[in-house]
Amino acid sequence: MIVATITYLYSAMKLLEVWKVESMKNAALAEKMEEIQKLLGNKDESNSPKYGSTAIAKRDRHFDPHMHDDSGVFLTYSELGRRAFGKGSVLISGGIAAMQFGVCLTYLIFVPQNLVESTKALFGIDTSKNIFLAAMLLIEIPLVWIRDIRKLTPFNITASFLIAFGLLSVLFIAVFGTSDDSNFDIDENHVHEDILEKLEDEFQHLPLIKPSWFLFIGTSFFCFEGSITLLVPLQEAVYSQEDRDRFPRVNLRVTSSIVAFYIFFGTVCWASFGDSVHTALTASLPESDLSTIVQIAYSIAVIFTFPLQAFPALEVVCSNTKSKVGSDDSEFKRNVVATFITLFLGLLALVAIDYLGNVVSLLGSVVGIPIALVYPPLIHNKLVKSNFVTRLLNYCLVVVGLFAAGAAAYTTITSWNEGAEGG
Repeated sequence: MIVATITYLYSAMKLLEVWKVESMKNAALAEKMEEIQKLLGNKDESNSPKYGSTAIAKRDRHFDPHMHDDSGVFLTYSELGRRAFGKGSVLISGGIAAMQFGVCLTYLIFVPQNLVESTKALFGIDTSKNIFLAAMLLIEIPLVWIRDIRKLTPFNITASFLIAFGLLSVLFIAVFGTSDDSNFDIDENHVHEDILEKLEDEFQHLPLIKPSWFLFIGTSFFCFEGSITLLVPLQEAVYSQEDRDRFPRVNLRVTSSIVAFYIFFGTVCWASFGDSVHTALTASLPESDLSTIVQIAYSIAVIFTFPLQAFPALEVVCSNTKSKVGSDDSEFKRNVVATFITLFLGLLALVAIDYLGNVVSLLGSVVGIPIALVYPPLIHNKLVKSNFVTRLLNYCLVVVGLFAAGAAAYTTITSWNEGAEGG
């Protein structure tokens, strides 16, 4: 995970350097256009080209580089790829859409696993995962029809609170156990000493390497699925020049802190719940009322997150099928496309219902690694004038990324059955 983080941060830094260069080009072009307007004596600014947020630019002497060459489109990862590779950038936009849909696929596997465990705990009934999968599809299909992303805000806020509650609760269970657990006998007078001794003993029994270690290559880059795609839009959203200059350092610290929490959280939970812990961690919690609440809360959170996760990918697909929002006919076509894709993801989930770890690893290998490690250095070499050493390092990272993607994907596919997590 540490190696994946270091390589990702290097790649992210190069992508931000590309953004800076392209933004400066935009600013220079805008200044030239303003000079031309002045020479022509055109006082009517309503007919002048719109280069991003021109209103902000006129309030601030420093031009806001949130612009595209001639259409006012903000700079994004996909747009930088278009400027570097032209039509070849479809690999980037398609990869981003595939990753978004892949995350939705993991949701369709994750929720049934959780609800099976919670139903068993609440009612003593061993229900098929397929039933919960079908029920989830019936919920998600109407939600993916929503075309105004603002209407998804309440769902996203609710999901965020439920996820935060779930993370803290799982960490509490991992450290302290549950009231139904025989390990829940910590002396209040020596709580810190008892916890440290308990964790130290559990850490010592962890295996150094698991037989299915190769799955983690793709999984580690799956963790960055949203980070690299949102990196440029987040940089674009920063207003003041001072804050823009600080953003790369802030991104470095925030990303490193999040990864440190991932490592801490994963290690503590692995040590506490044992070597047989599932990819869907909440399905591995010891039986207790709190565990059941966490499983249900996480399931609701993921159900609410699904339409927001699918939205940008659906927009990419619908733009290519000419079924974006507009006329009633296009809205109907969009709903048909969204329904078909959701049902197709449900079919894939049905086939891979017991292989969540494999699915995550394969997505990270085939899609996540190219997006995070391969494309940004290539874009940098294409659009930024850099020295020989930098270009060589970029190409080296591309080669490492391609090798890691191929090796991880191959081992995941050829050892598919080793990743089964039971029915």
